[in-house]
Amino acid sequence: MFYMMAVTCDEFLVPSLNVLCERTGIPEDVAGATLMAAGCNGPEFFSVVSSTFIQPSTVGPGAILGSAPFNLMMIIAFASFAVG
Repeated sequence: MFYMMAVTCDEFLVPSLNVLCERTGIPEDVAGATLMAAGCNGPEFFSVVSSTFIQPSTVGPGAILGSAPFNLMMIIAFASFAVG
């Protein structure tokens, strides 16, 4: 499982981040901290959203209001403070 995640990131996520950085002029360290965090937490966020609206459960709303936005916002906020 970890090997497949590493291959997926190396072959798909990192090259797309490089193209995005070149087109928008975002420094690589900022993109690595913020966009990589969004890319890593994106699957969790979208699975929780789909479990709430497509297959209703009690777990979905708590996760949407709790961990997924917290992960995204805190990682991006601390990365932006660290970069300056």
